[in-house]
Amino acid sequence: MTKSASSIYVEYAYEPNFKAGAAGSFPMLFGKEQKANGLEFKNNQMPLGQLYSPEITCYAYGKSEGKLSMEFVLANPWFFESILYSGVSADIDGVGAGLLYSHTWDSDPTVNTDIRTTKSMALRIGYGVDTDFVRLPIGVVCPTLSLKSALGETVKISQELVWGSETVNQTFASPTATTMPGEIGYTFVHASITSPLTGSTLATVQDFELNMNSQSELVYELGTADAADAYRKILELTGKVTVTVKDSTFLEEVYARAESANDMVITISNGVAGDGERSVTITLSGVSFSAHNNTGLSPGELVLENMDFQARSINVVAKNEVTAIP
Repeated sequence: MTKSASSIYVEYAYEPNFKAGAAGSFPMLFGKEQKANGLEFKNNQMPLGQLYSPEITCYAYGKSEGKLSMEFVLANPWFFESILYSGVSADIDGVGAGLLYSHTWDSDPTVNTDIRTTKSMALRIGYGVDTDFVRLPIGVVCPTLSLKSALGETVKISQELVWGSETVNQTFASPTATTMPGEIGYTFVHASITSPLTGSTLATVQDFELNMNSQSELVYELGTADAADAYRKILELTGKVTVTVKDSTFLEEVYARAESANDMVITISNGVAGDGERSVTITLSGVSFSAHNNTGLSPGELVLENMDFQARSINVVAKNEVTAIP
């Protein structure tokens, strides 16, 4: 039967070791309003010709390569592990009642020794409802991840995923991933950003973007078409913030060619205090602004300024009612 998106699902789990597959079920959904773009698997076919003939003689086949771009609305923090590897959970409600927990990820290798390696995932991509098939990529790594939003919009996440090993299970399996208890789709209504110049809340923010790039790559070896391992390069933390123009402070920061004095802190929450808080707080340290530009200068229009930045390190703290990172 012809399929629509209502007959397709995508879910994932982290692997204990590269290409080990998921232990047990697939417990996680990427977020709300998932979109799977550019799903592809290729065998790198190579047509071979021959002297004294215009025709292709035969085909040779190279390494296996799969890729997928996932887009979704921020609803849970578990995707951070694809870049920052392992996190630590703690009961923080102060009375041991287990109503509010924190989950912390850090790029500092003295705090998180696992950050030196890349954490792989296993995907399950189902086609059907009661029959049909399921694609099973393993050894999936995330080279790039972006978080962005604008006023009046949801907070959107995009992840680029690549893998070099995949099978198909012709016995259809229904999705088993469940949403996080109390899960919501986040917007910028209850969000704030602090200025790394002053440490105070940055006013009139219009747009924000953060790119987290592990630059992870697959490693292939002789004797097999599938990826054998993966490794990561230098963690790149870049982004852009757009505000209304008030003075020359940010422009002068670019002139100064120096690292800003304070951290940049991005807080996204449900606006509830106490045990009902559901939030993600991202702290960027070692921030430096590299470029300044204006988004058009037109009669009657608001004057905006865009600042490109880079950070040296990142710390992420998520608060919700889940006791431990899945």
